[in-house]
Amino acid sequence: MAYRILVVDDNELNLSLMAKILKFEGYQVTLARSGQEAIQSVQSGMPDLAILDVMMPDMDGFDLCGKLRQPPLKAQIPIIMLTAMNSAPEKQKALGCGANEIWSKPFDLELFRRRISELLSLTHSPGNTARL
Repeated sequence: MAYRILVVDDNELNLSLMAKILKFEGYQVTLARSGQEAIQSVQSGMPDLAILDVMMPDMDGFDLCGKLRQPPLKAQIPIIMLTAMNSAPEKQKALGCGANEIWSKPFDLELFRRRISELLSLTHSPGNTARL
């Protein structure tokens, strides 16, 4: 069974690139172009991991992350946020709203692949009842 990863970004080029990278790694990828589209996707089926862009119109990644962590969704999935900015307050805000990690763009692709694999292994290891 392939892990399902939700990627949320309003930029089509970023979505396409992330989809290619993740599909090459063997993941099932669901794409959303807005926070609202992402929430609808999660309501129809919980992904195993979510990758959220920070800067999006209407609902930014911080708001989306917070909504995913609140009832009725209360998603316990690992959440990685991606940002073009590299400020400490932004990183603190991401972690404060429930993200497991925040990565600055551009990022090291090999480290990113490895971290996704590690997060999925941690949350889906046999006998692990606690989610991140």
